[in-house]
Order: sequence, then C-alpha cells, then structure tokens
Amino acid sequence: MINNLRGLLVVFVLFVFSTAIFAEEAANDELNQINIPVVEMEISLRDHGYTLGDLVEVRAEFTLKKGDKLDPKSIPLKDPVTAWVDLRYVNLKQQENKDGSTQITLDLIWQLFGTVLEAERIQLPAIIMHTLPVEQNEQETESLPITIPSQGIYLSPVFPELLTEEEALRPLITPPRFDTSTPLRLAILCFMFALLLAGFYLWLQDRIRWLPRHPGAMTRLARQLRQQGTAKQDQFLKDDIRLIHAGLAGCSGKSLYPNTLASLFEDAPYLKAEQNQISNFFDDSWALFHSAQNNKNVIDVADTMAWIRRAALSERLSRHQTRKVKNY
Repeated sequence: MINNLRGLLVVFVLFVFSTAIFAEEAANDELNQINIPVVEMEISLRDHGYTLGDLVEVRAEFTLKKGDKLDPKSIPLKDPVTAWVDLRYVNLKQQENKDGSTQITLDLIWQLFGTVLEAERIQLPAIIMHTLPVEQNEQETESLPITIPSQGIYLSPVFPELLTEEEALRPLITPPRFDTSTPLRLAILCFMFALLLAGFYLWLQDRIRWLPRHPGAMTRLARQLRQQGTAKQDQFLKDDIRLIHAGLAGCSGKSLYPNTLASLFEDAPYLKAEQNQISNFFDDSWALFHSAQNNKNVIDVADTMAWIRRAALSERLSRHQTRKVKNY
C-alpha cells in the first residue's frame, strides 16, 4: 500500500515538473515572437527657456540596418498635433553608409500655444514611424516600428505670479548713498594744485609784479622801501637816502658821483625816462651829505617813491625783453 502511494507521488511530481518546463518553453517562444528590435536613437534639443509661442527644435538621428527602408508615409506631416502644440517643420535626410545601413536625420520644429501658471516640465508628443515590409524567402516580414519618444521641456509662465493677501511685498532696499565728500575734496585739491602750477608758470615767465623771478636793483629797492613803510614818512631818513644811492649804483654796476652820473643812463637805458628826477635827487642828496652848509632836506618822499616804482617797472620790462631776445 505504502509502495503504491510512493509510486503515485513520484509520477505526480514528474508530471508537474515536465508541465512547468513545457509551459516555460512556450512562454519563451511567445516572448521571442513579440520581441521587437529597438532602434537606437540620439535626440538633441534645448530643454529649458520656453514660453508661449516659442519654437522647439528637435533633431533625431538613428541608423537602419541593411535592407530596411523607412516608409515615407509614416513620416509625420506639418499639422496641429494637440490643442497646445503644432508641428511646424519636418525635414528628413537619408545617407547610405559603407556597410549598406542608412543614416537617418529627422529635424522637427514644434510651436507651443499653451502656457502655465508656474514653471513646470511638459512632454512633447511622441512620434511613431515604421519601415517598409521586406520579403524574405517568399514571405513578407513585418515592418519595424521606429519611435521618437516624448521629450520633456521646461515651460515658463507668461504672466507674473499672483500675490495672495497673505503674501506681503518685501520692502525695497535703500540704495547706497553716493560718497560726495571724497570727490569734493579731490576737486578742491586738484583746483589748488592747478592754481599752484599756474602761479609757478607766471613766476617763471616773470609776470608777477610783486614777486619777480630775478629782481633787479631797482626792484629790490622798491620792495625794501615798501616793506619799511617809507612812503608814509614825512621825509627820508639818511639811511633811506643811502639805500636809494645803493640801488642806483647797483643798476650801473659801480659807485656813482656827480661827474659819473651820466654813465648810469648808459649802463641802464631803461632809466632815461626818469633822468631828470634821478638827477634832481642825486643833486639834493649830495648837497645834503657833502655840503659845508647845513642844508635842509628838501627831497619829496612821494615824488621820489613814484619815480622809484616807475623805474622798477621799466627795469622789469627791459629785463623781460632782453630775456626774450636771448631765447630767440
């Protein structure tokens, strides 16, 4: 009894195992029949930066093996595809390779007619094409499907995002204040430097009356008398008269006496215009110092200071003209 049961159990196990094997083989045959070869495809496009009305350029490149031909009827036509996207351009290029295969390049241009409230990723429609049937051994093989998969792109909204009552606008950042003190200081410094340069140029050209570049004897005399305040005196002191004599001697380059006074105007021609006043001063001062009689000081301060200032100006003009002639 037990042996019979064991025999039945062995037969049952063998039957179940063989049934499973046959079922697996049948399933594999069915899978092999429906296993459709997939065409490798390379797709290129820009996937961001789109909004309403933009054009999306897509390029698909794939290779068909030798003997396969793309069915021209399966190529998509320019037409609205969905309510929000149209196919505006289709261009197919075929190039035969050395091994007999065919290189296919398909250029597509989609136009977007939809928008979104917030930036999001949308999917372009997929495109399905197929090859022409090929007869092999008097049997017609099925055509090969070629699918350009759906491509995702990022679509930006047309209108700005609406703010709710709960959202408050951020306060504007106060713009940085422009530094006005530093440019003002620089402008003042530049202006002062320009004035300094202008003054130095005028001094080089000996155009400053009260600050000559190379003062002569009469100019130094006039400056010294002005600094001493001699013009405010009622009469000249003897030291003042000696100072004037020294200035005249400096113009001539030698000591002057009544019998040599004429050489002064030969050595300093610019003093000829003041010859009468200088001669009168020389006579009065000589009599004051060397006369046996106790003569009174009759030299007029105002007249003397006037011809000294004129003589100093003539001296400067003469020296300036002489310098210009030397430069030329």
